[in-house]
Amino acid sequence: MMNWLFWAIPPQHVRKYFVMLWLVLFFLPGMLLGVRLTIFGLLVNYLWFDIVFYGWVKFKERLEGE
Repeated sequence: MMNWLFWAIPPQHVRKYFVMLWLVLFFLPGMLLGVRLTIFGLLVNYLWFDIVFYGWVKFKERLEGE
């Protein structure tokens, strides 16, 4: 878990990261669910998203053998 704290987004995933981040923080709660998140809600969702994205990137790297 300590590796997650210091990881940088790989250059080939930067666009995907920010598009998905926008979807998770603003589009999904606001447009689909009709709610607005508080600052704490945004922080929790950001941390959750970042951990999940980190896991996805590491899993994908292991599958591709990078």
